[in-house]
Amino acid sequence: MYEYVAKEQVARYESYCRNVMGRLRKKLEAEHFIRSYVTLIGSGAEDMVTRNGKGPFDLDYNIVLTALPERYEDAPGRIKNIVRETLDGLVDGRFSHGKGSTSSLTYLAHAEERKRLVFSFDVAIIREREGKYKLVHDKGQNQFVWNQVPYSKRLHEKAAAIRKADCWDDVEKAYLDLKNMYLRRQQEKNHPSFVVYVEAVNQVYQTIK
Repeated sequence: MYEYVAKEQVARYESYCRNVMGRLRKKLEAEHFIRSYVTLIGSGAEDMVTRNGKGPFDLDYNIVLTALPERYEDAPGRIKNIVRETLDGLVDGRFSHGKGSTSSLTYLAHAEERKRLVFSFDVAIIREREGKYKLVHDKGQNQFVWNQVPYSKRLHEKAAAIRKADCWDDVEKAYLDLKNMYLRRQQEKNHPSFVVYVEAVNQVYQTIK
């Protein structure tokens, strides 16, 4: 059953990741002339990190590229390799080296016995240029491409309205209830955390309109 992770525990890992991601940003600029900024996204950004029982929890980050040398403009696969190799050299021995998925790099931290997964963080690579585009692996074509990220201003407006109405506790309750509902229905894979968060915000927003 899902429950919220203690903020103190999240803070320890978030502090570590913030330090690593800051060093990543500086090395990308110093060594590859790639300028960027980093944002914590998803449930971590809203202090709503959950875990299933004593299972692991995770944090999600975007590294947003704001300027690239011309040689990288049409080489998204090379960019992903540079980010992964740089991060591999920055994380400590608790973490496995970056595992590439369709749209992010995943770093896994295990307990001392190296068997039990306790934490992970995901890094998505975003290109900022007249909108935002996420670097993804098109497995059908076996190539890396930039996919436009849907504009989310309306979601932020709804969240702000809920906070102004002093109803954010309702979002936290709805989010946890929805996570556990999908867990019971064995539908977690079809309902990632961000999708559940959007659903919780929309659900509560309807009650304050």
